Formats: sequence, C-alpha cells, structure tokens
Amino acid sequence: MSGAEFATLEAAAARFAQLEAPAALTGRWRAEFIGPGWLCAIAPAGLALSPLRGWRGKRFEADGQGTNLVWRGGREATVATMRVERRASRLDGRPVLATRYAPDTPWLIRALEDEFRALDDERLLGMMTVDLPGLRGLALPFLLYRA
Repeated sequence: MSGAEFATLEAAAARFAQLEAPAALTGRWRAEFIGPGWLCAIAPAGLALSPLRGWRGKRFEADGQGTNLVWRGGREATVATMRVERRASRLDGRPVLATRYAPDTPWLIRALEDEFRALDDERLLGMMTVDLPGLRGLALPFLLYRA
C-alpha cells in the first residue's frame, strides 16, 4: 500500500469515495493504522487509554455480528461487540458496510462507527467516524487485511 495514497485525511477520504461497499465482511481482519504521520503515531496511544487497548483487528460472523480483536495478557481476546449494517455513508451518502456497537458497550465506544469499502477482495479501507459534538465529520482511516 502506498503511504502517499493516504498521506492526508483528505487523500484517504477521496480514495474512500472512489470505492464500493464490500458484499460482506465475514472473517478475521488484521488492522493497520494509516493516514498522516500524526494519526499513525497517536492512534495506538489513544486506544491504549480505552477498552480497545491492544487493538489488532476485527472478526465478523456470517450473521452480521462482529467483535474487535485485542492483545491482552499474551493472547488474543475479544471486546466491544458490534453489528454490521448496509447503509448510506455518513461521509458521502453512498452505500457502505458499517458497524454499530451494542448498547452495553462503554459510551465512548458507542459513539464510534466504522464504515468500510473494498480496495480489493483482501483489503478494506475503513473510515472511523465519531458521533460526538465537535467531532462529527471527522473521519480517521485504517486498513483491514483478510487474515
């Protein structure tokens, strides 16, 4: 993946707008932080202060349920269950597969939604959006690779 392709938030959003929603998300996906250098530097530290510390990726079942994969105590664990839905993007109104967290998830995580479009059969471009005052409209890019 070319670092220049996602060197700014604007570049990542422009690439996202060119892509189509994947047919499904089923499977295990390994995560990679992308985007501007500042985002790649602070994302792991920011997640370390949340229930998503040690975030490694996501797993989605055929029934549309999903969970985050994290590294804890020398092993992989799951946190923050979610549901996948096909809907219009918060960013551009075009179709995406998006995640919505379960009502019993900690409040800050419930404010996050990930939207996905396919780069190809093995890679997804994700855009994390935040539904909190002052942060709406912010979209932070990341990649998921089929594991």
